Amino acid sequence: MPFEKGNQLAGSRKGVPNKASHEIREAFEMLMTDNLDNMKRWLSDVAIEDPERALNIMIKMAEFIVPKLQRTEVKAEVTDKSIVINLIPKQIE
Repeated sequence: MPFEKGNQLAGSRKGVPNKASHEIREAFEMLMTDNLDNMKRWLSDVAIEDPERALNIMIKMAEFIVPKLQRTEVKAEVTDKSIVINLIPKQIE
């Protein structure tokens, strides 16, 4: 029987987190936590040979900790005593 729109039995309920993804994230977090000392040493070893590469590794790792901020364009227009500010999101390239 093909899938029909409105089928109540298809897939999981809306908003139910994916159990496998959650377990993988927990395992990865544990792996990272258990290897913090090693990671510091490995990064220092890379920095001795190639500081730029070590910096790039740090930037890539930061993406998992610090969320990327969306770029916005600010346009301001002053009329009399009021200020109008329009924020326009820019596409991230």
